[in-house]
Amino acid sequence: MNHLELDNLQTSLNNALNSLRVAMDGSRLPPLSSQYGTDIHPLDSLDQPTPVGVYEARRAALACVVELKNLLQHPFEKAAESAFAMYDFASVQVFTEHGIVDRMAKEPSGISVKTLQAELDLDSHKLTTVLRHLSVCGWIRETQGGIFALNRSSRILLQGQRGRALITVPNNIRVAEALPRWLAHPEFRFSKSPDHTAFQLANNTTKPFFEWVKDDRNYLSRFSACVEALGEYVTPGILSDYPWQTCSESTIVDCGGGKGSLAIALANKFPALRLVIQERGEMVGPAEANIKARLDPNSVHGTVVAEAHDLFSAQPRTGDNYTFMLRHVLHNWPEAQAVNILEKLAAAAGPKSKILIIERISGHYPDTHVELEHSPANTMNNTASASLITEQTILNSSSRMPQALALHLLCILNCHERTLDQWRTIISRAGLVITGVYKLRAYVSIMECRAIRTDES
Repeated sequence: MNHLELDNLQTSLNNALNSLRVAMDGSRLPPLSSQYGTDIHPLDSLDQPTPVGVYEARRAALACVVELKNLLQHPFEKAAESAFAMYDFASVQVFTEHGIVDRMAKEPSGISVKTLQAELDLDSHKLTTVLRHLSVCGWIRETQGGIFALNRSSRILLQGQRGRALITVPNNIRVAEALPRWLAHPEFRFSKSPDHTAFQLANNTTKPFFEWVKDDRNYLSRFSACVEALGEYVTPGILSDYPWQTCSESTIVDCGGGKGSLAIALANKFPALRLVIQERGEMVGPAEANIKARLDPNSVHGTVVAEAHDLFSAQPRTGDNYTFMLRHVLHNWPEAQAVNILEKLAAAAGPKSKILIIERISGHYPDTHVELEHSPANTMNNTASASLITEQTILNSSSRMPQALALHLLCILNCHERTLDQWRTIISRAGLVITGVYKLRAYVSIMECRAIRTDES
């Protein structure tokens, strides 16, 4: 009997795992283990890019696992998982907000629910059910009846870790619950306005998201930390897979640069670069504090500076001496506003200026540049083909996190994910042209643009 789909997935998964072993050995990475260890595994680092061979093999393997689950799982079980998915998030919130994960980190071999009850004043019977759900989700494991230990992935949820910032933003479940109502709302259903979103319905407000958060300092602080964590997750790929040395003759203006994490990381890795962080007035102070805390103390004074600027105002820095960069900015805005932001940069750019748009590009698109690190670990050609399944299948099956993020941004800002053709349309309307697309070891890419000259229009 011909089990074509099952056979292809089995072969693809075996190929991907074999490629992963070879690539990890070539990069001298230690073996993987799901158990919590004293030291962080190099592949879990958010400060270094994953070696190319490891990145591609892991991506293919995870896609195969997803496709196998889709093929093998009973449809009723899949429906049940979706019906109760809200408890995945709620259980992790319990895990972090009640200090359970931090307490368990002190007992790597495991801790009993009785001890947790005594120390954290939580009902051990209720807690057992929550922890068993977390175990099924892979965060922890039950080593004996009622005794639980952390898994390797739990480390990202510890106090001070970036994964913690994703979990502690409140009201996400409420916004998600408003999605069905929003799609059928008589006034909102066809609106592209950021004033007409699921967020307004969930919070019973007429204010757009960024106006609303100004009035809730607790939410603003947690949301800002979440945005910063998402940005830092993709930073290693941004730093490593684009030729930043080509920008050394200009000053890079990080438009909407937040607290300046990317600008500071660029300056620390490429000391010849000069950078300006532009943000709303209330963000200049935090950006300057971040520069002071995180910029290499050996850097030349003034390497990175922060200044107040509104994205919708005329850009004060003009001419060939500037490269303009926007990371995770345009996805916050519907098309009209995105075009307006880019028009301001097109007007300010000189003939030699670059405009770098760092965003997710939805769907499969061809490479126009391949600028990955040229180290032996990244260029070796001794691995088997990672997969027999198509690139589009790998893309679909390995995109749950960015796709969920895109859905959340749709619900709170009414902004949409965009294909390369859709990005090209927006960029062209603003008077720019794409000169290159750089795929990164991240879910975002870099679209390199320049202003269209008068004789080209």
